[in-house]
Amino acid sequence: MKTIAYFDSSHDMPEEILAAAGFIPYKIFGDIHTPNDAADRYLSAFFCPAARSFLTEALTRSEQWEGIVVAQGCNATNRHYDVWKRHVQTPFLYWFNTPLKDDAPAMRFMKAELWRLIDALDKHFRAVVNAESLTMAIHESNRLKKRLQTLAALRSTRDMANREYLEILLLSMRLPKAETIAQVDTLIAAVEKRGPFPANKKKMLLTGSDVTYPEFMDLLDEAGFRVVRDDHSVGERYFATLIAEDGDPVEALARYYLSIPKPATKLSMRGRIDYLLQAVAESKLDTVVSQNLKFCEPYAFDAVLVNAALKEKGCRVLHVEREYTPGPDSQLLNRLAAFAEML
Repeated sequence: MKTIAYFDSSHDMPEEILAAAGFIPYKIFGDIHTPNDAADRYLSAFFCPAARSFLTEALTRSEQWEGIVVAQGCNATNRHYDVWKRHVQTPFLYWFNTPLKDDAPAMRFMKAELWRLIDALDKHFRAVVNAESLTMAIHESNRLKKRLQTLAALRSTRDMANREYLEILLLSMRLPKAETIAQVDTLIAAVEKRGPFPANKKKMLLTGSDVTYPEFMDLLDEAGFRVVRDDHSVGERYFATLIAEDGDPVEALARYYLSIPKPATKLSMRGRIDYLLQAVAESKLDTVVSQNLKFCEPYAFDAVLVNAALKEKGCRVLHVEREYTPGPDSQLLNRLAAFAEML
């Protein structure tokens, strides 16, 4: 099967449509171990470092993909698309527009955008997407989401490193679903045989900017934390809910993508706060680490009100800003370790 890469700054890109068209959906994460020299020819150094890394990957790997779909995200990545149009060489570059709200007009808008994407794939690739192929793709997507729900639940009861959770999610958004399901099943079987949650680790909820490299998860482990809940797009947003498998599949996709937990780039903030409060209540958590990547303004702005709401409910919250680097960050490690010791 051939690959179509996609980029979104949250979980907004309907990868099921790409799968129904016969492609492997491949999410662009960038590579923290690769210098951003290629992207820095077009973007300022104070531009979001993750977004610069996304562009670097697209500039260097686009010839391996049949095309790229860019979904609307934050202001930085939206402007990013204009650069891609001029400088990324790919036979198919498509802008997928998503609404900021989740009301009735947004639902109509989302359905229209889904059909526009289907039509664009048909015109360019002669890829026939119909109700049958969409239903099959939705079913396969739900199979993976159910497995990930099972795996995520083990975080609070078994000895599973933070890195393992993130790495399987990164694979889930890049490999064919059947292949990923097999790997998730293998990891679930292995984790279920392990010992209980380590006594020397603190359970916590992680919120803020998406984490796309496992070294940061290693840092949390080293500081004494295990992430047992999150609201990340490369995390629970990806599998928190399932897609309806009855009725019109396009409408089911529209409802799904408008109803999943909210990121900082969508309205309203109340929806995001409610999900976080529900997560800490369900999991009996009172510890939250809120973080934003340097220059990630949506989450930096959101953090003030979101963290205040969590504190009002009795949560102990630490907010940190992190660099986009795989190297050791002793200052950040010390802050996290000190917070763990206070608990």
